[in-house]
Amino acid sequence: MMPYLQQRFSLILSCVLITASFHCSIAQNSKIRWTDHFSYANVLQIKAINGYIFAASENGLFSYDPNSGELEKNSKVDDLNDVDITSFNYSNELEMMMIGYRSGEMDFLTPDENRNLLEIPLHQFFTGSKQVNHMVSEGKTAIISGEFGLATFDLEAFEFLETCYFNMGGNYFGVKQTALLDGVIYAASDQGVFRHPLNEFITNFIAWEQIQALPTTAFQKIIQFQQQLFVADQQNVYRFDGDTWQLFGNFPNLKDLTVNDGVLSIVQSNTVRNYNENLGLIDTQNFTQNLNTALKIGNQTYGGSTLYGLILGNQEILPDGPYNNKSWSVTAHQKKLWIAPGGINNFNSPSSNPDGFYHFDGMKWTHHLSQEMLNAKDIVDIEVNPKDPTEWYVSSWMEYISWDEKILKIGMFQYKNGQMTKHYNLDNSSLKHRHRIAGSAFDDMGNLWVGQTAATDYGDDAMLHKKTPAGTWKSIRLLAANGNPGARKPFVYNEHAFMALPRQTSGLKMTDMNQVWTVDESANRGALPSSEVIAAAIDKRGTLWIGTTLGIRILYNPIETIKTANFETQPVIIEQNGIPEALLTNVQINDIAIDGANQKWIATETGGVYCVSADGTKTIHYFSKENSPLPANKINKISIDTSTGEVYFATDKGVVSYRSDTVEGGDSFGDVYAYPNPVRPGFQGEVTIKGLPIDADVRIVDVVGNLIYQTKATGSVAKWDTKNFKGKPVASGIYLVLMTNKDVTESKQTKIAIVR
Repeated sequence: MMPYLQQRFSLILSCVLITASFHCSIAQNSKIRWTDHFSYANVLQIKAINGYIFAASENGLFSYDPNSGELEKNSKVDDLNDVDITSFNYSNELEMMMIGYRSGEMDFLTPDENRNLLEIPLHQFFTGSKQVNHMVSEGKTAIISGEFGLATFDLEAFEFLETCYFNMGGNYFGVKQTALLDGVIYAASDQGVFRHPLNEFITNFIAWEQIQALPTTAFQKIIQFQQQLFVADQQNVYRFDGDTWQLFGNFPNLKDLTVNDGVLSIVQSNTVRNYNENLGLIDTQNFTQNLNTALKIGNQTYGGSTLYGLILGNQEILPDGPYNNKSWSVTAHQKKLWIAPGGINNFNSPSSNPDGFYHFDGMKWTHHLSQEMLNAKDIVDIEVNPKDPTEWYVSSWMEYISWDEKILKIGMFQYKNGQMTKHYNLDNSSLKHRHRIAGSAFDDMGNLWVGQTAATDYGDDAMLHKKTPAGTWKSIRLLAANGNPGARKPFVYNEHAFMALPRQTSGLKMTDMNQVWTVDESANRGALPSSEVIAAAIDKRGTLWIGTTLGIRILYNPIETIKTANFETQPVIIEQNGIPEALLTNVQINDIAIDGANQKWIATETGGVYCVSADGTKTIHYFSKENSPLPANKINKISIDTSTGEVYFATDKGVVSYRSDTVEGGDSFGDVYAYPNPVRPGFQGEVTIKGLPIDADVRIVDVVGNLIYQTKATGSVAKWDTKNFKGKPVASGIYLVLMTNKDVTESKQTKIAIVR
């Protein structure tokens, strides 16, 4: 077998179910459908292992080969099972990578298998954070530090040995790191440094000895070096030579202590001091970037920066990706991607995010700085002109760069070929004072519709603005209740604009720019479960879907119905265990996106993503943090690339995408193929036929021409469950798929092989 680290992340990992505490890896085989669009810029830890450099960032690991320059990344899409990495370590003896997460979950990667531990089993009296602070191994035993104290774990039998709760006066306190010296565990904790023999029972905290020679303050780091211990708080490093403790030095803004190949590195915010085996200073390396950690590898000092990955001199080493993992919204268009990190507190207040926005052009990521946009903050939406994808409109929720500089009004920015070309505010458009722009949308005529809230000219009302291709502006007040109603990105249908107002009792507004109509919880205006409307969309059949803080409602023939001013929306009724109930009752809906098959992708505040059938009565997919590579269950926004069918999810932990089968269908055939093909024994799913026109007629016949199955394409796909009209599985053989477009001007055929 090749050594584990030579294989790096290209492992064939098996799933072993050990006890109820362990579960199968959700990440395995995810690459078939999922892609991460994470940032790997915030490097938290660095390890040098068998000639490679491994770096842990927030949402994954990456490796770097200093000889070839090759980079490889690993996340929930690959072998990992969580995000928010807080610790990782490597056992040379067991060839095992150990990874701990903020949630308390842990991964153990070896050449033969990937095991996942959901959490440390803690008693019911501990209700604090389950975060894994540190993991270190001694032979076949791992010592796991956390906010409860520490636990020992048998890495061979995969079972916990002992757990010790660090508790003084009824108050738990955390162990940040541990180190071993001469068979004794030393624990750096929030209340000082403690020690206890490893080979004696460690469960009784009273038996732990507190090091009286050290302050009883919070210690963050502890490490063994040349049979000595070094322990640090935020500015002082102390040394223990086996007999006495003494101050080694004062290092303000201390970030980390690391050891590699006989070198001790003391890391400060922008400085690394490297010491040899005799504690002589080898060199001091200064960095312009802020550091979390650093490691001396050979003659080079690699910094682990907060924003630029691994740093070696002026070189930034990291997988290409967005600037960071903040993602308020995402826009996907023709295999290109835009992420707005934005942020709006309670759909109302600015969050003062200064990070600009991030763009993937199909080849590489570019960070568009806030400085390009007059230091605008809280970028919440990017709208791409469908008739000219080189033109983008960027919306900022922050009205001024600061309240002391109100003269510089922000608003919205036009980009052309990646450069900011125009700035719109109240001085050159119909936008009003306070400029909280929620987003914009193009209609089929090339008009740009812009949503705004907190327009103080009208008592903090919401407004819609319409910019024509000729550059003229028109606006209308939306007559929201109670003022400052918040606002969401608008959309346009049949020359009417719709905008959700998520705060107070403002509901959903519809306007033709002459008159405004409302959908809310009033009995004659929709009877919504809540007037706090966060999401809305109109599907391919003209049905309005409305997402509120308390669930979903639909409305048929919406424009004419809303204008009657006497109507009710309807719940989508599904059946659960034979009992009818409303779809997603009492669930906050953050977004609704419609794909090429008229399926609804529904983003929730706390429950992940649902993909439901065209009428909403059948769940096609359900993705959560627990069962998929989604990094979080809070989904802020969904965007579907209609050219590929790929579905992008903006979460509060970063962006991932799912490769669906459905793309927007046209009137002509594309590249038609069926998969899986051949269908092998044991297959229980559906065969998907792709590349079809809208409403294409699809007939499946056997080799003698008998009609076996018939359906119509939904979007660009049709599906067959490999059964005949009587619902019985067909026999082994070759089946012809005969297809014609809607007006019977084009036809295609392909074959599907069935092996029973």
